[in-house]
Amino acid sequence: TITGISSTIWGVVIGLVAGALLYTGRYKLIERALVGLVALMAISFVASAILIGPDPSAIAIGFVPSIPSGSLYLITGLIGTTIVGYNLFLHASNVQERWDGPEDINHSRVDTILSIVVGGLITITIMVTAAAAFEPGTQINDVGQMANQLRPLAGPYAELFFSIGLFAAGFTSATTAPLAGAWATTGALGWDTDLQSTRFRAVWATILGVGILSVVLGGSPVQIIVFAQVVNGILLPIVAVFLIYAMNQEDLLGEYTNKPVTNVLGATVTIIVVWLGIRTLLNVAGVL
Repeated sequence: TITGISSTIWGVVIGLVAGALLYTGRYKLIERALVGLVALMAISFVASAILIGPDPSAIAIGFVPSIPSGSLYLITGLIGTTIVGYNLFLHASNVQERWDGPEDINHSRVDTILSIVVGGLITITIMVTAAAAFEPGTQINDVGQMANQLRPLAGPYAELFFSIGLFAAGFTSATTAPLAGAWATTGALGWDTDLQSTRFRAVWATILGVGILSVVLGGSPVQIIVFAQVVNGILLPIVAVFLIYAMNQEDLLGEYTNKPVTNVLGATVTIIVVWLGIRTLLNVAGVL
């Protein structure tokens, strides 16, 4: 959108740069890069949402839960991109890298809450911007089209901020998804989870390579992204059930097992996402 370079070239470049970052095997460097990208993403999307000038009353109505006709697929995808299953593995691995024991639990909680708030804010600002910029039923086949649509409504700065946010989001995903996959795979197989180990690098390189290949082969990036996030939303309940089960193992966690209130809240969220996942599968199958 801003540079005039095709999304295919940018996809390959971002993938290669993300691979170079991961290959360093330096956790602190990777962490700082991701924190900086998330901060850039948050600032960019908030700025674009402000410049678009949304209707505050419409935003308030949006906080009332509802499932508009034909939106179930996208709602499941929205949940899948906001609460990404593989990010739970990434966060668990980060905890082991950053903190040593129970004395750091408060730091971990602050970090988790901050991450959720920032992630939720980014999701809200993207939805607000999209709702204000696009008429209902608008088909988007190119992510650059989303930024272009903002220029006549809010000027070049809104387009610039949104484009920068999309770039930061893409680079963040290109780094965290392979990293999370590598941690989950090596951990499950009992391999060395050291960022500089050969097997660890082989796993994230394979995941990143598949992503780069999909970009080169073409296809609609938007459709691929939406499909991937819908799959995340459908698989999320499986991860949630095992997480709740693990958090109630007193022989493993002792005094840090879930309290009743936490279990009730966790079970409520799990039931909702299970219901949405089943309805989405039935909808795709043509049963609903």
